[in-house]
Order: sequence, then structure tokens, then C-alpha cells
Amino acid sequence: MKHSNSVFHQLLKHLPRHQFQKAVDRHKGDHRARSLPCWTQLISLMFAQMTGRTSLRDLEENFNTKRNHHYHLGVERIKRSSLSDANNNRPSAIFMETFFYLLGKVRGELPRKVEEEMVRLIDSTTIDMNLNQFEWASFRSTKAGIKLHTVYDPDADIPTYFEMTAAKINDRKAAHKLPIIPGATYVVDRAYNDYGWYYSLTQQGTRFVGRMKSNAIYEVIENRETTASHILEDQIIRLSSVKAQKDCPTDLRRVTIVREDDGKVLSFITNDLVRTAQEIADLYKSRWQIELFFKWIKQNLKIKRFLGQSENAVKIQVLSAMIVYLLLRLTQITTHCKLSLQQIARRVGLNLTSRCSLLELFTDPPEKNKVNLHHNQGSLELVYA
Repeated sequence: MKHSNSVFHQLLKHLPRHQFQKAVDRHKGDHRARSLPCWTQLISLMFAQMTGRTSLRDLEENFNTKRNHHYHLGVERIKRSSLSDANNNRPSAIFMETFFYLLGKVRGELPRKVEEEMVRLIDSTTIDMNLNQFEWASFRSTKAGIKLHTVYDPDADIPTYFEMTAAKINDRKAAHKLPIIPGATYVVDRAYNDYGWYYSLTQQGTRFVGRMKSNAIYEVIENRETTASHILEDQIIRLSSVKAQKDCPTDLRRVTIVREDDGKVLSFITNDLVRTAQEIADLYKSRWQIELFFKWIKQNLKIKRFLGQSENAVKIQVLSAMIVYLLLRLTQITTHCKLSLQQIARRVGLNLTSRCSLLELFTDPPEKNKVNLHHNQGSLELVYA
């Protein structure tokens, strides 16, 4: 029988330990670490993500029962007290650098587009938390939570950047800190409607598509002809309120459509004067891909219940979840697997320490030929003794 490393070991081939150690050394992550190096911390947190562990005690017990695999993974037994201290005190930048290293590997496996063809989706999702346990994340009188502000590549199905903040941080403020690629097109929802930001994007040659405020004041410079019945208006406009004129003194475009499935009227605002009105509407429709991504990570990764209560511990757990997501995506790409990412995550979670190849894990066995009972019965003969 051909020898195979564990499924976990095969996943980690995409993350060389020496590469991770470079980030550890830069941020002195293992400084004065006696019993729990950063590598063991990362592997145990990834184990928790993929096997569904919900507490430090649960993680300690289950991780340590797999001690036969520790040597091959390069890890040691863990103690929940040591892991708790590491999550609270180790620099989260180590895990952020690891995320971006894996992101670069994913993008290197995919066809590269020129900047003018790049589309990025920007949105945020809120994760509710217990106010009594996470007072630092308070945003209402009775609730706490964090926001994941995300830039998403719909063609590659990966987040290209994300930042975690308290839920009270406004999306428009967070948008100013997000990295912007000149020449690309960014699609946002109504929460990011900021005329000053729109103008700064226009000045650097970047296009945007967003939802227009219902109370926006503007003058129509040109009405473009529309042919499709569901496209109500295609106009070149100028914002005419005093503040808007100051923040965004440039021509923009307003496209209004009626959504065919429910009859809802939507108005978009963009600085793209070249694409057709239908292409503008299709770009905004693609924003649902980032909503599906948020739904996926909430359903398949452990970012609703946290192993620590400090802000640093929460951030490290979220980063560990995103590292797992990228490892699964890399595995999907490099094995040319036709299964969905959810199917891959489930099979990996159930067989994490099994010794079988990924190809074997992702390939369904052929169905056995069913015996034709009626045919066999017809061939029987009655014999009298």
C-alpha cells in the first residue's frame, strides 16, 4: 500500500514552516516562549477551526489525543493556560503576514488580469458578541460585536484584504483605510456612499459603482438612450448640493433599473462613463458574491464563538480562520478538485488526521454494479431428489 501523510500534513505543504518562522522572528513571537511556540499555536488553532472545537478545554483534550501526529506536524502537546496566554499576548501581525503570504500563493495559481479589468467588491459583516464578555467591542447599550471590513475578488473567490474593527466603526470611515488599486473597479453598497471618497477614487483613475441616495440633489446634464425595458434611466449628472459640489466636483453617471424578479427600483451612481447601463447593473448584482462569502465563513468556520475574550485573542482566531479558508482554496485549485469548497471543508474536517491522499479523499468511489435479482431468479431450475 502506498504511504500517505495525514490530510493535515498535506494541507500544510502550502505553508512552509520556515516561511512562517520569518514572520515569527520579525515580530519576536517566540521571545521567552517556554512551552508553546508560535507554530504550535497556529496549528492548534487551525485544528480547532477544521474540527469544530468550541472551547480551550475541548481543544486541549482533542488536540492532545492526536499525539501520534504531533511529530510529523512539528508540534507539541498544548495546555489551555499557555494557549490562552499566547492568544492574548502574541503579536497578531504574525498571523496577518501569514494570511497575505497564502493570499499571494492563491493569486499566483490563477490567471492574472490587467488592472483595467479588475473588479473588487467592498463590504463588511458584523459578528455579534456577548457584551458581558467582550466589553471592548461594545457598540450598543446591550450588544457587542466586531466588523470584518473586506475587499473581495469575485473572479478568484478570495478576499484580497480584510480588517477587523469594533462594530461601531462606520463603513465609510473604514473605506478610507482600504488599499485601492488604481484603474480597478470597486463595487459598494449604500453604506459606503461618501462623495469625498468617490472623488478621490476618480482622481486616481479608479472606477466605482454604488447605490445612490434617495435624497441626493443633482442636475441632469445628459439623458442617454436606453433600449432595455428594465433600464429606466441612464443619465450624466452633476451633484448640486453645496457640500456635494465641494466634495465631488466632477461629472457622474446615474443608472436606474427595475429589478425583474421583484419589481424594485434601484438607482446606481458611478464614475464609469464607458460601460453600458446593463454592465453597470450586472456589476452591482455581482456584489452578492461577497454576501455569499460572508455566509460561507460564518457557516463553516469558527468565528461566532471565541476561545479568548481579549481583542488580540479574537483577532488571532479570525486570522486563523481566514488562513484555513485560503489553505482550502489552494487545495481546491492545485488538486483541480470539482467539489465545492464546503464539501472540501467537510471532508477535510472529518479526515484531518487520516492517512490518505487528497486525491483519494476528494474522489468518490465508483458505485458497485447492482445484482439483477430478477435475471438470476429466471435461471433457477427446480430439481427433485
